[in-house]
Amino acid sequence: MNNTKGLRRAEGTALGDPMVCQYVNMIDSAGFWYGDDPMSYNTPVLSAEISVIFIISGLTHLLMRPLRQPKIIVQIIAGIIMGPSVLGQSREYLEALFPPGSRLVFSTLVEFGFMFHLFILGLQINANLIKSIGRKALIIALVGTMIPLAFGGTAYKIIHRTNPSMAPLSLVVINSMSSFIGVTSLLDNLNILNTEIGQFASSIALVSDTCCWLLAFVMRNVDKAQKYSPHKPLPTLVSVPGYYCILFFLLRPLVIWIFSSTPVKAPIKENHFTAILCIVMGNGVLAESVGEHAWLGAFVLGFSLPNGPTLGASLIKKLDILCTESLLQLYCTNKGFSTLFSSMAKMSTAKMEILIFAGYTGKFTGTILPSIYYKMPFRESLTLTLIMCCKGVLELTIYSTWETSQVITRQTYTLLIINMIVITGLASIFIRHLYDTSARYMGDTRRTISDSDQNFGLRTLVCIHSEENVSSLTNLLEVSNPTKESPIFVSVLELVEITRKAASILVKHDRQHISLVSNLYCSGHIGNAFDHYESYSEGSVMIQNFKAIAPYASMHDDICTLAVVQKTGIIIVPYHKTWAIDGTAKANTPFIRTINKNLLKKAPCSIGVLVDRGQIGGNPSVLNGNSPYRIAMLFVGGADDREALVYSIRMAGHPNVSLTVVQFIAWGYKTNSYQENLDKEMLNELWASIVGKRRIYCKKETVRRGLDTRHVIHKMADNFDLVIVGKYHEPDSPVTLGLREWSESPELGVLGDMLVSSVFQFSVLVVQQQPRR
Repeated sequence: MNNTKGLRRAEGTALGDPMVCQYVNMIDSAGFWYGDDPMSYNTPVLSAEISVIFIISGLTHLLMRPLRQPKIIVQIIAGIIMGPSVLGQSREYLEALFPPGSRLVFSTLVEFGFMFHLFILGLQINANLIKSIGRKALIIALVGTMIPLAFGGTAYKIIHRTNPSMAPLSLVVINSMSSFIGVTSLLDNLNILNTEIGQFASSIALVSDTCCWLLAFVMRNVDKAQKYSPHKPLPTLVSVPGYYCILFFLLRPLVIWIFSSTPVKAPIKENHFTAILCIVMGNGVLAESVGEHAWLGAFVLGFSLPNGPTLGASLIKKLDILCTESLLQLYCTNKGFSTLFSSMAKMSTAKMEILIFAGYTGKFTGTILPSIYYKMPFRESLTLTLIMCCKGVLELTIYSTWETSQVITRQTYTLLIINMIVITGLASIFIRHLYDTSARYMGDTRRTISDSDQNFGLRTLVCIHSEENVSSLTNLLEVSNPTKESPIFVSVLELVEITRKAASILVKHDRQHISLVSNLYCSGHIGNAFDHYESYSEGSVMIQNFKAIAPYASMHDDICTLAVVQKTGIIIVPYHKTWAIDGTAKANTPFIRTINKNLLKKAPCSIGVLVDRGQIGGNPSVLNGNSPYRIAMLFVGGADDREALVYSIRMAGHPNVSLTVVQFIAWGYKTNSYQENLDKEMLNELWASIVGKRRIYCKKETVRRGLDTRHVIHKMADNFDLVIVGKYHEPDSPVTLGLREWSESPELGVLGDMLVSSVFQFSVLVVQQQPRR
């Protein structure tokens, strides 16, 4: 060994890798002024490493953004760039930034973060997914595991004859596995976690993962019995089940008991949080003691805990940003750092690639054949197959563990990583193009209010984000004139966010599901409020309560799916801004805006975006029946305006509602003849229907430009409680000319945006009739 740095560090080589022995006091530097080199001490080196990794990972993400690759692939590639295959070829770079003595400290830090990441992931998984595994998912999972085992086993036997020490048999098992953790992380990254195929893939991965872990456990103990003695596996066979008994029957109840005093939705107490962290770390010690991995024990412990609002959500909020967003990124980058392209120059590379490729081929064949047998559409079968072929963080961890313990060589590790990047990267690109989440509800038939048979009632889907939305939406339902002759069938969907959850949930809130819903972020107040309104309506309103628990990025899929199932004519969603008493916007919640934009693009029926200003205008509730509710409908022309007019006429049937239809006529402008004829037909029916009706009024306003339109609306602003307008209008129409220049919410259309942006006291309902495709 060579002594350097004043005999404080000894460097050398062991088993082909650089090794360092150094004194424990080399942690904090005294600084340049005292003759110390900061980069010879662990703390400044670790800080520099983390900073450089974040910078290079960020640049890699920017460069690969057009390919829309999963985060894990980007982070591994960033590690390869910083490793010995690219930048690490410079010895000065490695010695300055990644000296051998710092690798142990850095690896320990990221392993610690990975353990807590899997604990969080376990908390986010809905244990009821196990109950939902059907026969089809079970068969596809078993066939999709056995065929790659057969393919890989055959390739292993052929290669093993020429090179007996090439690779362990357990590599065949891992290549046959579709890890539950990896699949769900990929699905979340692709925003298809809560889709039908996403949940189906999660179920298959759970079965495949369980089978492969059991097989690996048996193989490991059989190998011990063959190498040593038949009695050698006995301690493992006793201690491992004993450990899991301690986890389920001691540690799990202990965590729940510690947290039981925390009220629902209240922040977790610091001493409770610290105690739970200690239990997680102690669980890791127990797991390592019996031969299990600490991260696996953390995952199982998290999986066993209830994921309701008090426990799961509070712990996730505390740990998620640090462990998942930061330390997990460092962890994946660190694994990519260990790849070495030069190791693939050996003659055995081709044989090892055959073994690895056989596993992927078997997984592809074993998944797509039973999928086709069960008559799944080919695009969905291919999408499911590609999902099952992807590898994730769990496989990355196993590969790294084997490489560190010299079960596999650096050459094999590098090949596994490269195959993972290529297959998973390409598969994710194809999946995005193959699977359109809206295909199952965006058919040729688009339901509208106009198509609804008034004798059979109107079917409405109401989306709720918080209890603040309840009063405005129940008021709108009452304004919609529910009667026993023409009732309103309402599906109330409460939207609850989850992040990186293994399976989203769309559940009906009734007695049959009350035990499930009560554990899933559910307060029950929203459902009770609508149930009370149903009782008040005396049979004119029929309400079903639902709850969607999913990531906001894909929550529109649950809304659209429920709309198809319930044969909904219109979906009502709240606007993403709310107003305070002084008339200023009180809150801005971008996730609601994202949901609304997705719905406006993909909904299978008409959409109504409700902008509630009831608090500042003192708008009366129709429910109390004490004063008239004044509605204005602004008609410019087009399908959206006609749909809004139909809805307005229905509202005008309510005894407390007065309706004023304001028709804007563009001076000297000719519209599309087909649309113009439809508009005239609709208006003629309106004029004929209002003869003798005192509560419906009609006005015609001729305008030359958008400024005139704004002036007309300002004159009548104080006369109405609710203004209804269609979303889309012809862009060249003088009615809206000049109004687009100041658009803040283009998803509401020109007039809708103008009504929301200006200082008005009335509420606004923007209606869009989803066009047929």
